[in-house]
Amino acid sequence: MNRLMRALMVVPATAVLITAGTAAVASAATGTPSGAPPAEDDSSVWCVSTSGAKACFAEYGDRVWVKDTKANGASAAATLQDNESSASWYRECFNDRGADGGWVMCNFDVPEYQNGYLWAVDNPFVGSQAYTKIYTSGII
Repeated sequence: MNRLMRALMVVPATAVLITAGTAAVASAATGTPSGAPPAEDDSSVWCVSTSGAKACFAEYGDRVWVKDTKANGASAAATLQDNESSASWYRECFNDRGADGGWVMCNFDVPEYQNGYLWAVDNPFVGSQAYTKIYTSGII
């Protein structure tokens, strides 16, 4: 393949990568194995479940836990996002350890003093899902 052809193929790919980084502030991670989250209290720790997944969020430390609760070969995910129509931030934590793999945790940095949603998702992007409202407060 000549140099001109290689250059023409690289330039569009580079442009796509550069523009992809200018979208909403997002972060995704595969969680690290952990113990269970703190007990849910509806004021600083929220949890939500759906068939196949459970997710929890602790506002102090911006930590997210996710557990796969259904042996179906699909992973589970927890998603945090703002509740504004602009969807200016979201974070995803994946658990690909299976139903016997226990809890995983992701430690994110999310904007403070904002209303948002915590989603639990089985088989991310196509499976069952449920959400609850959360609040991201600042350090007390």
